[in-house]
Amino acid sequence: MPTRRYDQFCGLARTLELVGERWTLLVVRELLDGPKRYGDLLTGLAPVATDVLASRLRELEAAGLVARVDANPPATGRAYALTDEGAALEPAVDALARWGVRRLDERRPTDVVRPRWLAQAVRALARPDRTGVDLVLRLVVPEGAITLHVTDDAVVEVPDAGGGEPSRAPDVVLTGEAEALAGALYPARAPALVAGGALRVDATPEAAAALATLFR
Repeated sequence: MPTRRYDQFCGLARTLELVGERWTLLVVRELLDGPKRYGDLLTGLAPVATDVLASRLRELEAAGLVARVDANPPATGRAYALTDEGAALEPAVDALARWGVRRLDERRPTDVVRPRWLAQAVRALARPDRTGVDLVLRLVVPEGAITLHVTDDAVVEVPDAGGGEPSRAPDVVLTGEAEALAGALYPARAPALVAGGALRVDATPEAAAALATLFR
């Protein structure tokens, strides 16, 4: 049951009753990547407090947006996963991410960075009408790296082959601080970031041009 009520017969009000609490949509963001165990969520959402996370998961379960499932091998035990109803929040999460990524020009000293959040930004900002795309993009920040395979209808992570290197050679590698890579997802900003030394682009001219056409 909702922990807050607005008493308004409005779709937005109903939505906020279910997912408007602090941390709730970030739990959904984490689970959009697939089922996760409680400890993984606690680590991925740091600095969330454990009692807050437990409360949000209970609320999402009660609302039918999250269910407990068996963890994906090789992990064992139970995990949390989005139900079909919970997964249907993905377009709304992407829309909010698109709205917010424009406000990532400055990183606060306390801000945590995880490379997979940049991957989610790529998914949110990639043009839905892209065609003829087969591009492997690697994003490298001081906190780590992630490699993505972008096609016409998907943006999926490329697993590492070992030693921190991707199993498929990237076509484009973007290297810099997280705020520079977030800015590079807007092609008009990329030249200034490169010229100022904040962003490094390793790619053939053809691959760089293909990347520039991917985003809104």
